[in-house]
Amino acid sequence: MPAAEKTLCDEFSWTEAHTGWIFSALALMYGIGQFVNGQLADRFGSRLIASLGAFGSVGMNLAVYAFLLFAGPEQMGSDTILLCLILFWGSNGFFQSMGWAPMVRIMAHWYREDHRGRIMGFLGTCYQFGAAFASLLALFLTGYYVTRFHGDWRMVFFVPAVIFAVVGACFVLFIRNWPEDVGLPAVNPDDNPHGSQAVESPSIFRNMFRTLSNPFLWIVAGSFFFLDLNRYGFVNWLPKYLTVHGPKEAASLAAQVKLIVNVCILPLGGAAGAIVAGWATDRFFGSRRAPVITILLVCLGVLSIVFPFIRVQNTGVMVVIVALIGFCTYGPHILMVGHAAQDFGKKSGAAGAAGFIDAMGYIGATIAGWGAGKMIVKYDYRVTFIVFGVAALIGALLAGLIWTVRPVAHTSSSSTPQE
Repeated sequence: MPAAEKTLCDEFSWTEAHTGWIFSALALMYGIGQFVNGQLADRFGSRLIASLGAFGSVGMNLAVYAFLLFAGPEQMGSDTILLCLILFWGSNGFFQSMGWAPMVRIMAHWYREDHRGRIMGFLGTCYQFGAAFASLLALFLTGYYVTRFHGDWRMVFFVPAVIFAVVGACFVLFIRNWPEDVGLPAVNPDDNPHGSQAVESPSIFRNMFRTLSNPFLWIVAGSFFFLDLNRYGFVNWLPKYLTVHGPKEAASLAAQVKLIVNVCILPLGGAAGAIVAGWATDRFFGSRRAPVITILLVCLGVLSIVFPFIRVQNTGVMVVIVALIGFCTYGPHILMVGHAAQDFGKKSGAAGAAGFIDAMGYIGATIAGWGAGKMIVKYDYRVTFIVFGVAALIGALLAGLIWTVRPVAHTSSSSTPQE
């Protein structure tokens, strides 16, 4: 959707305030869905919930494609079209929220605590490389594909849906909830002598109470709120910012290449950040996540404040800054919504913990949609990016409160983190 934002504004005479509602709809429903679906994954199993989410998201993207193909301002009016897109994209956000929390639970069952820093770091690269590929594909379908091949920009909603349908089918065929499902022993058999499936399905209300009564999860979730306000500020508005403030010959091949490089470098830098951050927590801090989270969030805040003062035409410096922003964004991101959720939620509640943290983050992401759009219209991009930077610094202060907290390995006698 961010790659198609400028085209939608031109097509339906919208401003950033209008398209910001669409971004906020996805973020809000994703946040609600993270909390709900994290609890459902702990109760009914990750494979089922994630599979429903994959195919539901495919259906919503195809629905948006079909709707835009046949709807026009003459037939329905721009306001009606906006309302429909808000509903479709919000539903898409709910289905997409069925993905991450179940993945966190699956990994908690397959890997021990002392290996999770590295393993979850590598898992975290999936949505970085995926975001880079998706950005490249979206920019191609809304740019070069349209100008050079006279293609339809609405294919940006159709082609990714087809690819995701194939990936979803592979997930259903090959992924299992527990090692025992394929005849392997449990990673920590002392946790559950009767078998993971037999015991680790707490009631939804019991699991929800356990999640909401954990003070460490509240601190992580609060910090993640401010991180996602910053993160989705860049995800939503970086393509439009580069287009507006970039070369005037925006349709030229050179200008499109520069846009692609600057947009894709954000998640690619993030992939490196996810790997390094996870490794650093195990290597230097005894699997404590907060020190690395705090340091990277401070760096992110400073970089975000500096960013709007750099000329977009200075491609080399812009690429370096955007890469560093990605590094400092997705390093703490994977630590909070992945590692910390497993550490503090434990195996049986990892999905619920991840869903709660991610839900708080997407409240921040909601503000980064509609709220940031209004701010851009009233003030400008420079003020808005400075606000994103301040949000990251506040997140760092919160994460610093649990600097000394470390996870306790799952044993029959230990169940809470230690300081």
